[in-house]
Amino acid sequence: MYVGQDLVDRAMTRDRQRYVLGARVHLANPDWSGPWDCAEFVAWCVYHTYRTVMAVRPPNIQSGESFSGWWYEDAAAGDLLIPVEQAIATPGAILIRKPGAFGMKVGHVAISRGDGTTVEARCAKDGVLVVKDAASRLWTTGAVVPGVSYVSDAGMTVVLAPAGDLLHLASPFMRGDAVLAVQQALKQAGIDPGPQDGVYGPSTADAVAAFQALHGLAVDGVVGAETRAALPL
Repeated sequence: MYVGQDLVDRAMTRDRQRYVLGARVHLANPDWSGPWDCAEFVAWCVYHTYRTVMAVRPPNIQSGESFSGWWYEDAAAGDLLIPVEQAIATPGAILIRKPGAFGMKVGHVAISRGDGTTVEARCAKDGVLVVKDAASRLWTTGAVVPGVSYVSDAGMTVVLAPAGDLLHLASPFMRGDAVLAVQQALKQAGIDPGPQDGVYGPSTADAVAAFQALHGLAVDGVVGAETRAALPL
């Protein structure tokens, strides 16, 4: 019987391999060793663990490619969505942030290790790695793969960080001294955030994404702990 932990084990065999945003992965190749894109990394792991083609268009491992938005579409169409908190506590569950959610143009997909961490194709700086504190990040939903048995850690308490703890594009726009400090730091770093007005609008979000790309960070336009530490604040 297939179990969720099998997916985690498969993903961990690619630890520290190279990441390239938008990279095409030859999904049929069992020896593929990078570069990886986040959605294609999970699609490759799912296929070579469970022989299930998911979030691939066309649904053919010889010619198809994967995309974070298709992960959400396929999971929703297959009635495979689960709460984020449950996914974080479930080895092998999938965490999805669909494109456009939380004002972020780029989506993301990761594999939960069931202990509050994920294994994912993260960014150019780190490649594939284990990432801590999944509950402190913004996710649209969790999902599972059909035909797989999952065991959640019922004793694990998952408290999702309030979205307000992160600076990102929202409606209404976030504003205040923290946003102004980020705008000033971006300007100091040589990236124009638009008006330095303490309002986290599209220009600031795009400037944050440009800064993240320049420094090999995950490109999502969100100022969390990692991006904040890299900015000259």
